[in-house]
Amino acid sequence: MSIWSRLAILAVLLALAAPAGRATAAPTATLAWCANSQPAAAARSSVGVPIRIRGRVIRTYYASSSRGRPTFIDLLHPYPDRRRVTLVIWGEDRVNFPTPPERMFKRGQLICAQGIPHRYAGAVNIEVGLWDAVSRLLTF
Repeated sequence: MSIWSRLAILAVLLALAAPAGRATAAPTATLAWCANSQPAAAARSSVGVPIRIRGRVIRTYYASSSRGRPTFIDLLHPYPDRRRVTLVIWGEDRVNFPTPPERMFKRGQLICAQGIPHRYAGAVNIEVGLWDAVSRLLTF
């Protein structure tokens, strides 16, 4: 996905996250962590629509020898359960994280992510490639 596509989608997500009735969002320090997020299961009914979700890490896996070298972060259920929601970090995006994502996100940790869910092999995936340490948010 090009940087311009990512920026356009990010603008939509930021607009969705802004409090209703306000022209601008409040400063980050005054917002609750993962504000306006939904439970991870909501991603399954929001395919194709930008969403911000929160959920506990069930499993992480770095497929270093697979094409694209993806890192998978499963929420709700572990692979191969089709009810899982998986965050996908492509190998080229690993440089955007302070430590390898599979070590950064531990089982049971509550995380927040935003992106556009899509279906792959019966499960729901959200591609993320950036880590915002200030708001503790995985995004694209």
